[in-house]
Amino acid sequence: MFKNERNKRLFHIFSNLFIACVWTWILYVQSQIEYSTTLETDFQKAYMFVLVIFIITTIIRMGYHFHKLRKYTTAKKLSKSH
Repeated sequence: MFKNERNKRLFHIFSNLFIACVWTWILYVQSQIEYSTTLETDFQKAYMFVLVIFIITTIIRMGYHFHKLRKYTTAKKLSKSH
């Protein structure tokens, strides 16, 4: 699917960024809704907590792919210089 490692990592970085933005938007919309019963409010809090965990995990994955991209770029530069 990808011609090289660089394209693969860039795809993962930007797709994770998009997913994090979507989940952030869902979190924002969910935080604007006010429910009347305690059960609905508790469920909303749990759902928002799960969304925050997903967002944090996605940002960590972006960092991982960025680190791998830098490692690949550095190795590529070193191999060209020799």
